[in-house]
Amino acid sequence: GVSGDRGLPVEFGPDKNVVWRTSLPPGHSSPILAGKHIFLTAHEGTKLLTVCLDRASGRVLWQKEAPRPRVEYMQPTNSPASPTPASDGEDVYVFFGDFGILSYRADGAERWRVPLGPFNNVNGHGSSPIVVDDMVVLVCDQDTDSYLIGLDKNTGATRWKTPRPEVTRGYATPAVYRPKNGPAELIVPGSYQLISYAA
Repeated sequence: GVSGDRGLPVEFGPDKNVVWRTSLPPGHSSPILAGKHIFLTAHEGTKLLTVCLDRASGRVLWQKEAPRPRVEYMQPTNSPASPTPASDGEDVYVFFGDFGILSYRADGAERWRVPLGPFNNVNGHGSSPIVVDDMVVLVCDQDTDSYLIGLDKNTGATRWKTPRPEVTRGYATPAVYRPKNGPAELIVPGSYQLISYAA
């Protein structure tokens, strides 16, 4: 990452630059900061979990279990909680390959859920959702029937779904490019494909 901030700590240790420490279940997702909260995904046994922590203290505020209607094969070094959550600063959006996408309020109340899959990706999923204006966008690349999907962030309703027949398995997250003139574009990894959309 790149930051213009100065004076950031460059060393961490048991007694150096550590504000708090919290034990959590395993998972490969990155934690995200959203206001006073930290969100991440994890797994405990067969449970798929979304975890919310207080940013100041590290205290776990809530933990929600997602449905898990299947256990898809993945290579052993992956995790069923690899995708990183996304947030618009208020609500949080999480994706699990063994279920689909869920949205929660900051207080842990579920807003909506959208089952997706099953998927055909021998390594398991790693793509993370992003929030673009009033949509949640996710790349679902796999060995067959890859696609990019845009969901209404308030309801979970599908706004569009674009097939990607030229792409097999992939694990990257899309990015947004906003040119000075014209509509925003999604930069989709794997195919270097630009998709314009009306904001």
